[in-house]
Amino acid sequence: MATVASRGERARKDAPKSPIAPTSKLSEEEVRLLAYHLYERRCESGTAGDAAGDWIQAEQLLADAAAITKGN
Repeated sequence: MATVASRGERARKDAPKSPIAPTSKLSEEEVRLLAYHLYERRCESGTAGDAAGDWIQAEQLLADAAAITKGN
């Protein structure tokens, strides 16, 4: 007897990869923590922004740091 995948399973399986996904494996926890710190700093300074921007900036900073470390 064949089993049918639930809608959630199909959505995860068929969902396209994010075009912004980092090329190296960054820890989601590291990104989350840095994005939170960026958010706190942004709020304290009164700078405009949003959570998505904080997340992207955190990914970029961690990727740059990884590239520098890898290059040495």
